[in-house]
Amino acid sequence: MPRRKQLRDHVWTAAAIAAALIAAPAATAQGKTVPYPEALNCAALTHAALKIGKGTPQESQLFDHLIYWGMAAADSGRAAGKNSKTVDAEVPALSAQLEPKLRSQDSATVSALAACVARVPALDK
Repeated sequence: MPRRKQLRDHVWTAAAIAAALIAAPAATAQGKTVPYPEALNCAALTHAALKIGKGTPQESQLFDHLIYWGMAAADSGRAAGKNSKTVDAEVPALSAQLEPKLRSQDSATVSALAACVARVPALDK
């Protein structure tokens, strides 16, 4: 697939996710906002997974997961009284701590990532 089309597909996917999140920010199936520590952890895990998965066939899906959890962390951080700069700094800082654990296939970290990924809604629904 040409690089330009891949980039356009990523932009459209991100826009679709953002539109869905604006309509229902950080909502779970029960309609509750995800607590900030949980959203932060999932955003950091998906951020680390995307860094590890750069250049792989799964990169686009990893990007989608990061967009979802990044928006959820922003929403729940705002609800918890945190400013955007704080959230923007906490995600990559925690991600840097979690990345070596994911690379080494630490079972608890891999399980936590799988749980976060399982909660990302499908874009086609």
